[in-house]
Amino acid sequence: MKKIFLSIGAGPGIGLSTAIRFAKEGFHPVLTARNPERLRGLADEVRQATGQEAEAVRLDAGDHRQLVALAERYAIVDVLHYNAAIVHGQSLSQAEYANLAEDVLVGITGCLYALKAFAPAMLARKAGTILLTGGRLALRPAPEYLALGVAKAGIRNMTEALFADFAKQNVHIASVNVTKAVFPRSPEAARVAELNWKLHSQPQGQWTWEESDD
Repeated sequence: MKKIFLSIGAGPGIGLSTAIRFAKEGFHPVLTARNPERLRGLADEVRQATGQEAEAVRLDAGDHRQLVALAERYAIVDVLHYNAAIVHGQSLSQAEYANLAEDVLVGITGCLYALKAFAPAMLARKAGTILLTGGRLALRPAPEYLALGVAKAGIRNMTEALFADFAKQNVHIASVNVTKAVFPRSPEAARVAELNWKLHSQPQGQWTWEESDD
């Protein structure tokens, strides 16, 4: 039975490149996001690049009920990749209240939902890798990307907070601190995908909780 790589918030940049990287290693990719039409296109790209079939599942990462149902559907996930985020280039004065709430819901709360939904099965099996997409805004915030920076700071915080406890139970949680602009199907996206693979492939005695693309 093939190992499962499940991507939450799969897009044409980091999500697609990371799914392709794991598919090349024999993983069965499950791609999730809000837009089913785009997901089907990404699944086709994975198949064309690797020969591996990929599943496309519509998911709103901000809805904990959908995440719980997804975790019940895929009871055994070997690698969970949380890549969901909303990018609004807005200052605090420009931002709408609804945008701020949605940015935090998808960027931070959705990740916590995903961890709560999927981590217990991994910890019970004492096996699994959880990969989170971080960003330089966690370290060098910018006022025009305030909500996104808060989200990335939250990703970094939860990764470091959970790392030691999860490692004791043979589950590796780690994040990639993305410091460069990443465009769809770009070398920068491929670089992040390679770092995700590196984190997954680390021997347990050498596990780290963060890598950076700089």
